[in-house]
Amino acid sequence: MRTPLTLSFATLSAVPVRGGSALRLIAAAGIALLTVSLGAAHAFPGRSGRLLLLTCDPTAESQRASQIRTMLPNGRDFRTIAKFESTSNYCNVDRAAWSPNGRAILYSTGTDVWTIRPDGKRRRRLLDAGDYAAWSPNGREIVFAERVEDNKSALFRVRRDGGGLRRIMPGMESDVYAPSWSPDGRTIAFTRYYQGEESIWTVGANGSRLRQVNPRGRWPDWSPDGKRIIFTDRLSVWTMAPGGNRRRRLTPQVLEVETLQATFSPDGRKIAFVRGWRAWVMTAGGKHVHQVSPVDAVVGQVDWQPR
Repeated sequence: MRTPLTLSFATLSAVPVRGGSALRLIAAAGIALLTVSLGAAHAFPGRSGRLLLLTCDPTAESQRASQIRTMLPNGRDFRTIAKFESTSNYCNVDRAAWSPNGRAILYSTGTDVWTIRPDGKRRRRLLDAGDYAAWSPNGREIVFAERVEDNKSALFRVRRDGGGLRRIMPGMESDVYAPSWSPDGRTIAFTRYYQGEESIWTVGANGSRLRQVNPRGRWPDWSPDGKRIIFTDRLSVWTMAPGGNRRRRLTPQVLEVETLQATFSPDGRKIAFVRGWRAWVMTAGGKHVHQVSPVDAVVGQVDWQPR
């Protein structure tokens, strides 16, 4: 299920569409992640930590490969957590995200889902299937996308130990990707790519109430209090109410480069977003916009660490 990632990195590399595969789960016993309640971590404003960057950077072989990096929100203390070797100009990591307690990083490649510590150690495989994996707000489950038929995709949820696999929704034509779990754990927002257009949908975590909430938009994410969804339309950063109403544009349209993705800080006061393959930070009201990532880092996604 690579079409959405091809769109994001269209200027860098072509990414093939991956067909469906059996969901074979690998129990990941002993993962040292602190479990928190549904009312914590993202559900209420908390302290904000480091920025997590998923980059698609040049290698020594003049190819491109995924790297997971972190930095302070002021642009300092830039660190490389993991490099993914590639000889085919292929950035294979489709998503990376902090755990709700900020002590681990989840990432997916389309063929498997992994966790890694912020120091780059203790890399563990959770699943041997899954695209665009994301945490539940309590850190006990993972939601991910997977192709279920030749032209259909669906969302699944599974415990972090590999048990309790459940399909959340029926297959939808074309691709679904970038799911994001609401802070109260009840709703999942996601992107659907169909007939060349991206739209934002929500579905209950139990599979109920599947509906489109915005006919145009991509990469939805929730505010810490759950009252707003942030997203981009490739031109600007927007927020809206969970039902799709009360939309507000936070940044002016930029036609020369794409605005790819955005996320709130855990305290709800700031927003980090990706525009023109760079990471930017601004206030939650869209003020004081400034670039924070190094000029030599080709950024595709950004996430903000809870503390």
